[in-house]
Amino acid sequence: MRAHGGRAPEGVIDFSAPLNPLGPPEGLAEIVEELARSRSYTRYPDYEYRELREALASYYGLDEEEVVPLNGAAEALNLLVELLRPRAVITFEPTFGDHKAYLRALRIPWITLPLGRRRFALEAELLCSLPAEVRRGSLVLLSNPNNPTGHLARREELEKALECSSYLLVDEAFADFTLDAESMLGRGAFVARSLTKILAIPGLRAGFLYAPREARKVDAIRQPWNVNSLAAAALARFLREGDMRGFVRRSAEVLGREGEFLLSALSSLGLRAFPSAAPFLLAEHAVPHPLFNSLLAKRGVYVRDASSFHYLTPYHSRISVRLREENVRLVEAIRGAVAEGP
Repeated sequence: MRAHGGRAPEGVIDFSAPLNPLGPPEGLAEIVEELARSRSYTRYPDYEYRELREALASYYGLDEEEVVPLNGAAEALNLLVELLRPRAVITFEPTFGDHKAYLRALRIPWITLPLGRRRFALEAELLCSLPAEVRRGSLVLLSNPNNPTGHLARREELEKALECSSYLLVDEAFADFTLDAESMLGRGAFVARSLTKILAIPGLRAGFLYAPREARKVDAIRQPWNVNSLAAAALARFLREGDMRGFVRRSAEVLGREGEFLLSALSSLGLRAFPSAAPFLLAEHAVPHPLFNSLLAKRGVYVRDASSFHYLTPYHSRISVRLREENVRLVEAIRGAVAEGP
């Protein structure tokens, strides 16, 4: 029912998982190891997560009373559906797809709206044009930058979507990767953020929900100790003591440079690649999956088959941006796959 990246075959370079190509920042591993040696995992975390809330609020410039710690940003939708009991969930597609199985299991109506076909831009007018009785009481979900397209929506489009929504949840899991992100934090929408992606720590699940006016209610229904003690303590300490802002800036610079390299290289091979503000880009190719990934795996690389995303096809891949040496190897592998394919 779910399809994710990060399941590459043994012995290949994984371009399917959307993580920071720089890896975890300096100092974070030492903090985690120190906490592990102190056996912090033998103690329950603070249910209120006071230190983590304070560190998150301070870094992002928020009121800590409106911050809810999460086990990764994906937990936000589950909590809000339980709290708001929306009459329907409205999504702009293609986008991150965990909601499909979740809404189907709960029998909640799901309404899809297409992103702009040419460059996958958000067009909030599509939402505003829906009948008021459809929008009333519904939860609108979108991601920015979008997964899997990498498109970064303008704030005026996001604010227009907010005006036309009863409830709006913006998934900003990849917003730290772009210095140009026009975040909706502090602007009235629900916002989900992830620390997993920017810090390259998928095994330490952590993020938060910005929930203006509703944080106490969300807190009341989240699972007790939803963030483990090791992750909560390590991330609170790194946000206080580490150079998070410097790391984010360096990451955005590397992503911008390497993303442009990949965009140009893939386009030169005849793929239709889309500009991206995220640590991946979407590409359309003439060889379909699963053959495309089979041909790539023979050459030591693996990408994300994007056909599970709504409106996409077996001719689409989401390709993570890595560092130059590995990106060059990917380009050469795709060159060979395109030449060998049908």
